[in-house]
Amino acid sequence: MHRRTQLSALLMLAFPLFAQAQAAGANTPAAAKDDSAEPALQKLVVTAQRREQTAQEVPAALSVIKGQDLGGNGDTFLGDAIKFVPNAAAQKADGDTRPRWYIRGLGTGDTGVSTVYPTGIYADDVYLNAPIAGGVALFDLSRIEVLRGPQGTLYGKNTTAGAVNILSNKPVFENGGYLTLGAGTKKLRTIEGAVNGVVSDTLAIRASFYDEQRDGFTRNPLLGETVGDVDKRAYRLQFLFRPNSDFDALVKLHSRTYDGDGNTGSLPVGTYAAGYVRPSGRILEANFPSTSELEHDGASATLNYRFGGYQFTSITAFDNIKNKTFSDADNLPSTAGQTDQRSYGNTRYDQVSQEFRLASPKEELLRWIVGAHYFQEDIDSVAVTANLTTGTPRFQQTSIEHDTRSFALFGNVTYDFTEKFSTTAGLRWTHEKKKLDIGLLTYQTAAGFNSNPWWRANALITPVLAGAATANGSRHPEDSWSEWTFDITPEYRVTDKILTFFRYARGFRSGGFNTGIGGNLNTATTVKPEYLDAYEIGVKTEWLNGRLFANANVFRYDYSDIQVNLLTQNPFGAGVVTALTNGAKGKVEGAELELLARPVDALVLRGSLGLLETEYTDFGANTGNAFVRSPKVTAAVGAEYTFGLGDGSQIVAAADANYRSREFFLVDRQSQSAFPDLTQEGFSLFNARLSYITPNKKLRVTGYVDNITDELYQNHGRPNGPNGSGRFIHTYGSPRTVGLTVTTVF
Repeated sequence: MHRRTQLSALLMLAFPLFAQAQAAGANTPAAAKDDSAEPALQKLVVTAQRREQTAQEVPAALSVIKGQDLGGNGDTFLGDAIKFVPNAAAQKADGDTRPRWYIRGLGTGDTGVSTVYPTGIYADDVYLNAPIAGGVALFDLSRIEVLRGPQGTLYGKNTTAGAVNILSNKPVFENGGYLTLGAGTKKLRTIEGAVNGVVSDTLAIRASFYDEQRDGFTRNPLLGETVGDVDKRAYRLQFLFRPNSDFDALVKLHSRTYDGDGNTGSLPVGTYAAGYVRPSGRILEANFPSTSELEHDGASATLNYRFGGYQFTSITAFDNIKNKTFSDADNLPSTAGQTDQRSYGNTRYDQVSQEFRLASPKEELLRWIVGAHYFQEDIDSVAVTANLTTGTPRFQQTSIEHDTRSFALFGNVTYDFTEKFSTTAGLRWTHEKKKLDIGLLTYQTAAGFNSNPWWRANALITPVLAGAATANGSRHPEDSWSEWTFDITPEYRVTDKILTFFRYARGFRSGGFNTGIGGNLNTATTVKPEYLDAYEIGVKTEWLNGRLFANANVFRYDYSDIQVNLLTQNPFGAGVVTALTNGAKGKVEGAELELLARPVDALVLRGSLGLLETEYTDFGANTGNAFVRSPKVTAAVGAEYTFGLGDGSQIVAAADANYRSREFFLVDRQSQSAFPDLTQEGFSLFNARLSYITPNKKLRVTGYVDNITDELYQNHGRPNGPNGSGRFIHTYGSPRTVGLTVTTVF
């Protein structure tokens, strides 16, 4: 099933290159890029450490994706945008709504509504806690900053894996904008744009929008439709008020909707009822359509006040996220011999956050930042599973109310001992309280349903309440955790072009509750916090008069009380349920290399190499197993060449390739002979772009091909029945896609 391209893997290992990147203009997406105007590589200004500095000056493992590399290039999913970030992935295992983030082996596959990612996702410095909030639309962005390693002494939320900050283009005091139209494989239609306007000398407004529609990559001949269809829209309206140079206020309103009908390619494989053979390829024979609806609305206000070289920042944010799902739980026709099962879910997340920061003058020998962060989240969720054929029980409803209250104080200080030697130290205190109200209602009967909608309990004919003591009722656990975390980073400048650093960080992820209870309330247990000690040595260098950036680092993690999700057989019917547990210990060792080169004015080379070794050192029968979704080798290479034409126009040709070695999808089933469907062997993907830019840089036309070889690879795999049944679900990545975009700047 899996076609491996060994030659490409060897080439990528032999030529590891990476880019970090140059800044995007506020009114200028991909269409206005003019690399020929600046032969040396530009140094991108970032705010990863809450001060403006170039990426090469940051003593941390930081990768930056510029907005110009996203708009108009056909990237519609966050995971596609970070392909040059070593040892990092945001895979599309649950459609576009929930990227599964894994950085340096740390991540989670837990699908519980109260899941907290080890990676912190931020949108314009606002922390987004809900797992489904991370599938942001890629439009009108300035850049994406990816920090690898524990974060917390500069960021609002403490995280063990890293932090990802998605930064949009802000209003500027200049009229302008852009519009991009796109079309591609499977009736892909995209339209995005932005308009920036000056209202007065003190007020500027920027309005941005994005719309995408596409048919799914999988066919369902049983229902005569495609599966994995996408219909998503996003809007952003920003007001920048700047009465003087000492004060500015940015107010942002944003909204996102997503309507889909199943994952991009979740297909059952294995042996089912006698006489039923699942068709090969991207064909799904489910006798019930699956749908998913998401709405995310929010508002934020960022205030900056400068006085005497100091800066005070306040960030206030409100977010409301709603998600509704219907699904055929086994993705099979009734003729497959399994219980015909349906699932329904309705979840609402309401979050409020407030952050205050005070920063000292950045020119001083002793520089500091202190801050406070408050976070509140309320979750209401109802999940229903019902059997439409004979089975016991026939109806099950799980109701969840989950409340989180978190408060933190943090500080970070840097002192320059000499012109070459500095040390940065950070300290954070976090207090987090969580409360869970979970209820289980289970009915069993030999009769059927007498009305629609079928998922209602009152639709059962003569329902009989399940008698098991653990099957019905409610539980109300609550707990709180307080913890100190810290980091220290000495850095030494060998020359003004070579920066070396060492970083030690203590990471912490607060405890929580297992909400994937299946049919047993006793499994609604409390999970303890997890801890991480991270050690890292890095170097950032610049060569050949700014034509080559070369960055490298090695690291080791000691990981304890790891929060791990295990899949268990669903007592209600087909498939499995997730169970969150912890107590395991593990270690991670790795190395990363990033390079960006411009050997001649017209040619840019980029790439990355990530090496990773992960192991559970104390986890019962799973001791010695690798962490999930943590390939030992990830690599990417890319090249872009600009041909100047006689009339001043340009043709830009670009290509890239990336490789991932073997990875496992589950913690406890890593035998390739016993569970080949839960392992993805190494594979490579190849992409290409060709653009034409007019002489005035106001129009850009781009054609692209992604996954040129049409590689069939898994993003996820899970059982679809009891152990030993030989039944599994495969979720595949995107096939070959071809598209065209046209961008005009005004």
